[in-house]
Amino acid sequence: MSYMGMRGMGMLPVVLAAVASTVSASPADGIQPLSKIAIHKATVNLRGSAYVRATPALLGDQDELEDTVWITVKFGSENPSTDDWIAVFSPADFISGSCPNPSRYPGEPLLCTAPIKYQYANYSANYLDWGKGTIRFQLINQRSDFSFALFSGGLENPTLVAVSKQVAFKNPKAPVFPRLAQGKTHDEMTVTWTSGYDISEAYPFVEWGVVTSGSGNPMRTPAGTLTFNRGQHVRYVRTALWPASQRGRLGGETPGSSTRHS
Repeated sequence: MSYMGMRGMGMLPVVLAAVASTVSASPADGIQPLSKIAIHKATVNLRGSAYVRATPALLGDQDELEDTVWITVKFGSENPSTDDWIAVFSPADFISGSCPNPSRYPGEPLLCTAPIKYQYANYSANYLDWGKGTIRFQLINQRSDFSFALFSGGLENPTLVAVSKQVAFKNPKAPVFPRLAQGKTHDEMTVTWTSGYDISEAYPFVEWGVVTSGSGNPMRTPAGTLTFNRGQHVRYVRTALWPASQRGRLGGETPGSSTRHS
């Protein structure tokens, strides 16, 4: 039994199959790595000799429905140290806003946003010898842009020395992360996904049909949605799946959009 998705404008592939996996997200020492960063102590000392460059600048350019990409970050410093580290920020603009409580640490230009990822600069071979390095990060489409920063001083006394230009997904609102669950009965399956479109911007739906030798005529059914300020959480329950194999597509169609298949 399967319910396989194709792609269209703002549409995601779906495969209704039972998959079970266990992933351990806890570090070996029981400490969340990001909690080690004393971002409330961060100071800013941007240096003209230091740099951070991220490529590509436009993520998902070949496929706007791509929700996970790898990005290459190149960086350099005249004074490389084992305490240097590269941070990933999202949203990209993390240094222009004012902090809610600047008097807590008088005299320090605090950063008010913590990074979502980081890696030590010397993870790149020969960084300590040449003062130049390259690290790749995996990013997901989380509806906002990204920037990368080079810090010195380690995690406990970070000093911001260089910031990259922003990078962003081609379509940050694209429907992503389809999720499948068994329904209340043996022939029922729930399909959910996340979309950045407001309900007034895109019509969420599921198209489905029985797999045959010909193309067939798929049926379109509206999907229910919980709408938030930054998008939709869409849910659709499909019944009467058994015993035929079925396939379809899901997503949101904007006014005047054209449909593409893959």
